[in-house]
Formats: sequence, C-alpha cells, structure tokens
Amino acid sequence: MACLKYFDAHNHIQNYSGPREAGGGGVELMLSNGTAPDDWQKVLALAAADKRVLPCFGLHPWFINKAGPLWLEELELFLKRAPSCVGEIGLDGAKNAGTARQEEVFTAQLKLAGKLSRPACLHCVKAWGRMLKIIKEELPGTFMLHSYGGPAEMIKEFSALGAYFSFGAAIMDPKRRKLRKALLTVPPERLLFETEPPGPDAPGLSSGPQSLPVLISAAAVVMGRPAKELAELSWANGIGFLGDIAG
Repeated sequence: MACLKYFDAHNHIQNYSGPREAGGGGVELMLSNGTAPDDWQKVLALAAADKRVLPCFGLHPWFINKAGPLWLEELELFLKRAPSCVGEIGLDGAKNAGTARQEEVFTAQLKLAGKLSRPACLHCVKAWGRMLKIIKEELPGTFMLHSYGGPAEMIKEFSALGAYFSFGAAIMDPKRRKLRKALLTVPPERLLFETEPPGPDAPGLSSGPQSLPVLISAAAVVMGRPAKELAELSWANGIGFLGDIAG
C-alpha cells in the first residue's frame, strides 16, 4: 500500500536548523516562506539542500521597515533563481505600521507575482475588506490565504478571484466556531493545511511539518470525512496551487 503524501502549505522552516530538525511526518512537499531580505538566502539554501522544500520569497507586512530601497528588484532576482512562490506578503491591521505603506508594498508584490506568473502566499489580519479590494484591482492569478481567519461569507468572492484557503492548528479549538464554519464553507478543491507554529489554540500539537497528519486528522473529524481522503485531497490541491512550478 502506497504511503500518504502530505503537502504543508505554509511554514517557516528557516527558523529551525532545517527540515530535519522540524521533522517530516510524511510531508513530501512544503512551502517555506521568507519574510524579509535577511532570510531569503537561507530559504533558498534550504530548498537547494532538500527537494521537499519549495521556497517562497516575500516582504511580510511586519517587516517592511527592514527593506532597503532596492528590495523589490532583489525580490525579483530571488524569485528567478528557483521555482518559487511570492510570499509571505499581505496586510495586517493589528500591526502598528502605516496602512498606506503596507498597501504599497503588498500591491507591488502582487504585481510581481502576476508578472512572473507565480502563486502568492498571503497573510491577512483585520484587513479583509482592503485585501479583497486590492486583489480585485490587481487580479494576480492564483493565491493562497494562509491561516485563513476571514468570514465564511467572503470565501465565495475570494474563490472566484483564484484563492486557495489554508488552515492551521486553530481549527482544533472547539471554541473557534466561526473558523470551523469557514473550513466547512471552502470549496473542496481549494482546501489546504499548514503547520505554521500552532500557538495556544492547540497546546498538545508540536510545531513543524511532523504535526501535519495530526492536524488533518482533527480537520477530518470536524468535516466528517476520512482523514486519508482529506490528506489525498490537500496533496492534490497543493499540486494544483503550484501549477507549473510543482515539477
């Protein structure tokens, strides 16, 4: 019997010593997201050393002040050095950073994703309306809303624009009823799972890719589906999200 393949839609493996320290858990492919120019090289090196790691390069809204004047040109060079996604990028209304500057940086990276025909990995906190407006204007193509925390009612509109939706350990918290509603609302062909460090929502869950089978099993209970089926679905969706860069 063939072993299940798992796709980890979002992590920061560069914050470990590498995939070996973080564990595997049957994860055959993972998206390691850079967040600022000072970690892009490390992400690139990890991907070169381990075929399971697919690199993502982006300027996260938390770190826009780390970027120099030529950050966008540098980002494009990194994206051209390897099959890769644009990310982690986005908007964060909870962060004490200028709204206008966040939108400027985010929009520039969406344009770059469109120019290079690369999928984008997006971060959004308390800025769902603004994000939807910008995506409608830019139409970047395929993108993923990582650790989705928006309203279930917005999923149809995001989906029509090319969105995939990734869920993490927060779905294991039974008190997160709105989040679980969103999980159940996502079109099955757009559903992904991720292992960005779980935090307080799942205190018994270890961080790193090795936790992905446990997370998917928990999601399967919430969704009333077999865990094996959900693992296979999310693997196929991950390959679909990546498109031409999956090979």
